[in-house]
Amino acid sequence: MRKKEFDEYSPEHLNRLKKLLSDIYLGLGKLSENIYLVGGLVPDLLVRNKLSYIKEYLGTLDIDLAVKFAVNYKNKFRDLYGKLRSMGFEKQKTADGKDAMSHSFIKYEGGFKPIVLDLLIDDKFPPKVDRLKEIAHNVDAVKFKGVYLVFEDFVVRRIVKKNHEDIEIKIPNIIPFLTLKAFAYMDEDNRAAKDAFDIWYTVVNFKTGPDSVRKELLRYKTNHDVADAFGAMRKLFEDEASIAVKDVRNILVLRYGLNIALANREIIYPMRRLWL
Repeated sequence: MRKKEFDEYSPEHLNRLKKLLSDIYLGLGKLSENIYLVGGLVPDLLVRNKLSYIKEYLGTLDIDLAVKFAVNYKNKFRDLYGKLRSMGFEKQKTADGKDAMSHSFIKYEGGFKPIVLDLLIDDKFPPKVDRLKEIAHNVDAVKFKGVYLVFEDFVVRRIVKKNHEDIEIKIPNIIPFLTLKAFAYMDEDNRAAKDAFDIWYTVVNFKTGPDSVRKELLRYKTNHDVADAFGAMRKLFEDEASIAVKDVRNILVLRYGLNIALANREIIYPMRRLWL
């Protein structure tokens, strides 16, 4: 993560995302029953920060939603594109600007950073080679490994919307969240330092910390996807030279002002406790 990117992560943008998230859930109506928040907004809702040197959660730049979908659900989602359009979202362009993407939507708000909304779905839909799955007319979702875990193990959080009832948001519990983040970080072509930070941040802040995460992990001892993710995570956070430790250390030093030695201790010690 480059230094200049730090300015893009702010409490103000995080609050805008949460406000818009509640608007999205309201706008989707009954469809929101099949929508689960995943990605970088989750840590702020899943755990409460207990680290004195972190005054505010780093934040995130977009909204990632996992869609609980089955082929016979397709009629349920027939109005999804229209609903997204009515909320001000339009399809994002590809990097070369020539085509529109049907899984990634963007909302422009004057004077603020645009907000990106990405849709995900579990990767088990055939054909396996296809990266995208059509879930409605003009709307696709990215197939992603381990998304099914979120639908089986989630918690509900409430976002207070001014002058309206609280909005209930379903988010992954700790093990599904860490599994998805590990898979995202394992993708070297799309690896982001923020994914490593989110893994570490949720581990140290979940209930009583790594010991509580380890207890949750026992429930998944026969799940191969979780085993793969946590096996990779162990190597990624192994020591000071490991890529994930470097990425988190860089954020702790440049964003939160820790010295290098303290940052290394803050990262490596709690992560090692996961495998005691």
